[in-house]
Formats: sequence, C-alpha cells, structure tokens
Amino acid sequence: MRLKSSANSLSPCRGGRWSVIVRRVLSAVWIPLLALTACAAPVPPVAPPLVVTVVVTPTGFAPALAAQTPAAVAANGYPPPVATNVTAVYQSFEHGFMIYLSDRQAIWVFADLPVAASTAPTGAWFAYADAFTEGEPETDPAIVALADLQQPRRGFGKVWREQPGVREALGWARDFERPYAAIVVDYSIGAFDPTGAYTAQSFIHTVTIADGSLVHIDEAARIWSRP
Repeated sequence: MRLKSSANSLSPCRGGRWSVIVRRVLSAVWIPLLALTACAAPVPPVAPPLVVTVVVTPTGFAPALAAQTPAAVAANGYPPPVATNVTAVYQSFEHGFMIYLSDRQAIWVFADLPVAASTAPTGAWFAYADAFTEGEPETDPAIVALADLQQPRRGFGKVWREQPGVREALGWARDFERPYAAIVVDYSIGAFDPTGAYTAQSFIHTVTIADGSLVHIDEAARIWSRP
C-alpha cells in the first residue's frame, strides 16, 4: 500500500532516562494520570504543561524532534504539537478498524477491546510499518471469509494475516478500503536530562477517521479512545 503525500517523512524518537507522566490537554480533553517512574537524577523545576518521559519503544512513527537546550526551553517553551494533513486509507472490521497513514507509511490497528476503569469508548491500539510490496499476493486464497464479510487486502491484509493477535482482535473486514484526508496531530512526551536538554521519547496522537470524528491514541499505554 503506497500513496503519494506532500507531508514530511516521519520517524520515531528515542532518548531520555527519567520522568513522571502527567496530565496533558488534547483538544480540551484531559488525558488521565498514567504512571510514575523513579528518578535517576534531580529533576529541574519546570512550569506546566510538563512533558516528561515514559520509557517505551515508540511504534507510532511520529516526527523526530530535536533536543532542546535550557536556553531553547526558556525561549521557546515545550515542543509544540505537530499537525499534518495526511492522505489516509480506512477499513472497517467486525471489531474495530485499520488506518494507513501515507506520510509515515504506517498501519494503525484499532481493536474494540475494553480498557479497564474506562467509561469512554476505548480499545487496544497497535502500529506497524507497511511491509506490503508490489508483486506480493494481495490476499490468501486459502482463507475464506464469512458471508457478507471479506479478507482485507494488500498492506492491511498482510498485517491482519501475519501479526499475532490482529486477526483475532478485529475479525473480518466489513467493507472495502476507503481513501480519505486525515489530520494527525503528534504531541511529544519526552525527558529533560540533568542539564535541562529535552528529548522526545513517546507520543500522544489524535487522528481524524473516515467519518470525520476524532480518535485519541496513547502510544505508551497502547490504547485509543474517542473524546
């Protein structure tokens, strides 16, 4: 699955050693307190909104952000969110949906799995690089869909067939793929080292889906929710 896009190429970030996860406003919605980790070094005083580390391996392929020196933090504040207009593809499944984002050549999986202690619509979120290449089989003829349902094709199908747990979580595709124009906003979660330099570590994302509604993704917790 490959679509042309004028957006910049994006890649995950790594770095940072300590921090605390705190609340963050996304589109006037508070993201709840998630976790607390031990500090290996003194934390320099900072003013809210505090953007701090959660030690994970990013999977959302969000934009790389340069480290900020104390002077840059004082002058510019914390890294602003990065908003991108993206050519995307959407497909609905029995128990969730998939989105392909052309700017980062990534497939995001949204499974309708309930998350404990949440009263909002939530589910499990996973992200994979689009590994489909032209010339590969688009489907597996040995897999026969149920009546009125279908096997996903190409990049979606490759993830659905080959990534453990995805097929079981989503079920069959309910409709064909639909291209649409998405808006993705990446909010940095990162770390300040003892000198005050900031490095991105993980991300909170928002993305519009095919019906125009907004979905929030917590990359560290690997969950998605609707506002």
